[in-house]
Amino acid sequence: MFGDNNFQKKKWNEIFITKTGKLDSNAMVEDGEYPFFTCAKEVFKIDKYAFDQEALLLAGNNAAGKYDVKHYKGKFNAYQRTYVLSLKEEWEYPLFKYQLEDKLEYLRQQSLGGLTKYLTLKILETLDFIVPPPELQQQFAAFVQQIDKSKFEIWLYINLCVIIERRVFCV
Repeated sequence: MFGDNNFQKKKWNEIFITKTGKLDSNAMVEDGEYPFFTCAKEVFKIDKYAFDQEALLLAGNNAAGKYDVKHYKGKFNAYQRTYVLSLKEEWEYPLFKYQLEDKLEYLRQQSLGGLTKYLTLKILETLDFIVPPPELQQQFAAFVQQIDKSKFEIWLYINLCVIIERRVFCV
């Protein structure tokens, strides 16, 4: 990601404060007020929040071992097998989100379990993370924000094209 620039490397426990949600996945409600993060790709809703913070949310189990990482800031709740990760220092969340995403295949290979694969803290604590200087982290975060904005604009354009196509061709 940042090449071999002799940036500092740190272990999981030096980067993250690690918590997990406490709820069962059936705690979700259809018209809840707060996001409810489970191990699914989609985000559900719930009536009560347990966290009010910025965090990375790492799915901790999945039948196929296909884990997901999300970034959220605000009030939310989480399923008991979802890791809620807070940065220990004033670092940029997008940097560590993308580093975690880069490690998902490795995590899939390391997962435990038979029918349902799962991650343990022991597995996660083996991970190393590159910690570039703060100004590079900020540049990276700004770059990611611009990419996300562009992706959203492209999504809007595609949806507009689909709507026009349906009206013109009665599809």
